[in-house]
Amino acid sequence: MLTRTFLINVKPTKKTTPAQDNEKTQSSTQSTVQDSKYRIETPPAAVSAFAHRLGLNQLKDQTLIMRIITHSSYEKVGIATNERLDFLGAKVLDMFVLEYLHTKYPKMPTNMLQDAVSTYTKSNTLALMAKEFGVEDVARWIRSKPELENQLAFNTVKASIVRATVGALYVDQGLIKAREFIHAHFLSRELNIVQLLEIEEPKRYLSFLMKRLNREKPSKAPVFIVGVYSGTEKIGEGFGSSLKMAEFRANKDALTKYYLEEQKDFGLPSDVEVLGATYTPSKVGDTPVVV
Repeated sequence: MLTRTFLINVKPTKKTTPAQDNEKTQSSTQSTVQDSKYRIETPPAAVSAFAHRLGLNQLKDQTLIMRIITHSSYEKVGIATNERLDFLGAKVLDMFVLEYLHTKYPKMPTNMLQDAVSTYTKSNTLALMAKEFGVEDVARWIRSKPELENQLAFNTVKASIVRATVGALYVDQGLIKAREFIHAHFLSRELNIVQLLEIEEPKRYLSFLMKRLNREKPSKAPVFIVGVYSGTEKIGEGFGSSLKMAEFRANKDALTKYYLEEQKDFGLPSDVEVLGATYTPSKVGDTPVVV
């Protein structure tokens, strides 16, 4: 609970009317309401639940928990904010996300790699994660500044708490624990990287790529690829320079897969006599379709 100390100058008592007393009471109430709007306090039970949810109850230094959830806007005397932990967490997060994407997609262009890392670490993404973590119930910040009045600003606050969590794990538990947290909560999420590959002239770009790789030029004539489905199951696929040819090959592929399906593990009837093995009869072949 926030407390304030006032210096009171003692002056001669001045009589006031009941109306004036009522006006002063209303003014005092409005001031209290206005002040509570700007200062966000956190129930201890919510902090405890938040800490257990993210494994922060395992921190050696338990004072870090309150520091994690205290934004730099919370200008209360003697209270440490998450500014330094936020900074450290951002660097650690960038490092492990970059390491993961660089290794997983070794051919990804550098500018696309930068965008991919940003997709994982930008404030909007972290704000969504913060909601899952329950950050909204524990965040300590002050909204008295105009730039902190809207939801966008609150997203910035929530994102700082997520980064500070990473920073605290790094400082208190070491690199391995921070890495485990990032892999569990960040890199376990699917990223739609296709939308990041923006190429204005893909045909021209592909031609130059094949040349650089010393491969044949991409085909100029159209090639049709057709799939044959039974319900939602694809049973055959074919390609060709015309749609009709592709359809023909797709249907033939489906028939080939059906009639020439191979059994991977099977025994022969003669194995019983020659090898003394146990024979399990296979299914009798299907009857050909009469068209």
